[in-house]
Amino acid sequence: MMPEPVVQAGDRRDEPLSVAMVFGISGVDPLEWDACAAGKGPFLRHAYLKAVEECGLAGPDSGWRPVHMILREASGRLVGAAPLYLRDRSTDEFWPERAWVEGFQASGGRYFPKLVMEVPYAPVTGPRILLREGAPSGAVDMLTGALRSFAHRHGLSSIHVAFPDEEDRARFEAAGWLTRHGICYEWRNQGYRDFADFTGSLTYRRRAALLWERRKVMESGVRFRDVPGSRVGEADVIAFLELLADLYVRKGRRLALTADFVLRLCAAFGDSLTLTFAEAGGVTIAALLTMEGDGCLYARNWGARETLRLVHFEVGYHRTVERAIARGLDRVDGGRGGSHKPARGFLPKLCHACHWFLHTNMRLAVAEGLELHNAKILAAFAQEQARSPFRRQAGR
Repeated sequence: MMPEPVVQAGDRRDEPLSVAMVFGISGVDPLEWDACAAGKGPFLRHAYLKAVEECGLAGPDSGWRPVHMILREASGRLVGAAPLYLRDRSTDEFWPERAWVEGFQASGGRYFPKLVMEVPYAPVTGPRILLREGAPSGAVDMLTGALRSFAHRHGLSSIHVAFPDEEDRARFEAAGWLTRHGICYEWRNQGYRDFADFTGSLTYRRRAALLWERRKVMESGVRFRDVPGSRVGEADVIAFLELLADLYVRKGRRLALTADFVLRLCAAFGDSLTLTFAEAGGVTIAALLTMEGDGCLYARNWGARETLRLVHFEVGYHRTVERAIARGLDRVDGGRGGSHKPARGFLPKLCHACHWFLHTNMRLAVAEGLELHNAKILAAFAQEQARSPFRRQAGR
């Protein structure tokens, strides 16, 4: 479909910018989109969004209607963009809002559809307002103003921005949006020469425990196989998804990822994607999907037939750290949750969601709840920071 204009540049000759909505990432030239997403991680690239949309994971049938926002100069050059979806449900999201939905609808309101600015199935912090280098100074205000105008025009209850980076969070807060905090974990490379150099930075107790974990896994006979994306076959993907499904069933969750989606990612990202399999007695018992980009290794999807804690630690943490050091990467993104992560060198950091509500009463009710929620998160964050596994500060 053709883009839907939101703000026309031709209305005033002194207005050099125009905003439009496109109903699917295929409506934007990949080179233009990626010029705005350059250096911001693989999940914001055109190829990722195209894969998630074309396989149906982010489409009308799954409750994700793409309405991406683009910003052009009068010359036609794309200088800004934002990944946007209209949602008629909250499934496959990472910031619970059930109480908001039930409270708003109980009072006679219509919560859905809502507008979300996020990357489907990728709870990874990053910019959500994508600006090309040298974009005009008014680009951010133009995009955020167009967001609100779109919501007002279509009577949307709310706009939600998931996992914005600190710069975007500050922008939305300055505009009066509400912020919700969460805790994510990240391993940071302090110029380690190798894995032994990294473990040498840990306290004696943590280093001994970590090395014991690795030794026990090796003694158990478990072996590991890394399959780069260019060599991933359909059988690999099926094995990976079966393990992922086993884990999801035990947790009472729905597995959304499909073989088509994973194969599309492999085709698009090649060896920047890796499937790591753990095998014991000739049987594949666990698997992890990782992606690499812009100096970061992202540990994304883990699946296993049983709990397998030590194997999980080996594949999800120790081996990812080892690979990041070998590749000279800056960090490993360990995702949300998991009190076991700091002991393995993954330090806590705050992640966020930002929220705008059309109705004042709804905003006031949510703000009151978020005040308590954020206080608890900040207290937990301080406790996490206090139990660092390092024997000295991370900086050398």
